[in-house]
Amino acid sequence: MQRVYIYATRQEVRYRGTRSTLIFILSFLCIALFYFIVRGACINLREDLIAQLSRERHALETNSRLKIELSGITKKRYLEFKAKELGLKKPKEEEVLVLR
Repeated sequence: MQRVYIYATRQEVRYRGTRSTLIFILSFLCIALFYFIVRGACINLREDLIAQLSRERHALETNSRLKIELSGITKKRYLEFKAKELGLKKPKEEEVLVLR
């Protein structure tokens, strides 16, 4: 049985160390880039959500104010308001026919 000796030079070992270090650095940079892209997207989505929630809150406040205002209007004034909104006008006395 013969013995086989394998000699490794320093250049080969150093090359593999440099290669693995380079892969490690590139992996780290890719992960950092991905992190910043996702973080930016999350920040934009959060800002959009905050804006949407503030619009909804403003709509709810307006709705509650309008409900209070509507409850203060009498039925007669409400009907007059709706008639004016629809473009209706009060008929003249000659146009009115009263049946008994």
